[in-house]
Amino acid sequence: VQQDIASQSLDQEVLLKVKTEIEEELKSLDKEISEAFASTGFDRHTSPVFSPANPDSSVEDCLAHLGEKASQELRAPLLGALQTLLSRPLTYQAYRECTLETTVHASGWNKVLVPLILLRQMLLELTRRGQEPLSALLEFGVTFLEDHAAEYIIQQ
Repeated sequence: VQQDIASQSLDQEVLLKVKTEIEEELKSLDKEISEAFASTGFDRHTSPVFSPANPDSSVEDCLAHLGEKASQELRAPLLGALQTLLSRPLTYQAYRECTLETTVHASGWNKVLVPLILLRQMLLELTRRGQEPLSALLEFGVTFLEDHAAEYIIQQ
């Protein structure tokens, strides 16, 4: 019982640390978007992604739902990829290889979700181990999606 309580306490600590780190990255993104407005004309307040007409069906909520479903459907390949990634040094090449091997088992939007699910699992586990990998993992995710999923996302 004491071990379960300690584990729950650690999980809460990890989640709080991850949440704080994500909030800092979001502030940085917000600042970057605001500064780029003059050259891009992009306004997050009029974007259906950043400011959906119906907040109950936001993109984040839809992706979270699809992500949970994909996590269940692809449990074994995702677990194998996560174990492989956690046993190696954290590099984009290793992430890319494992993600590509795992996306073979997916189709449609799940091919876009696999890299995000792996990143989330890695973030939680590495944070639990006392590391702060968010900025590196964020870069891995952006690079991977730009290189391997952008065309599909744009088509959809």
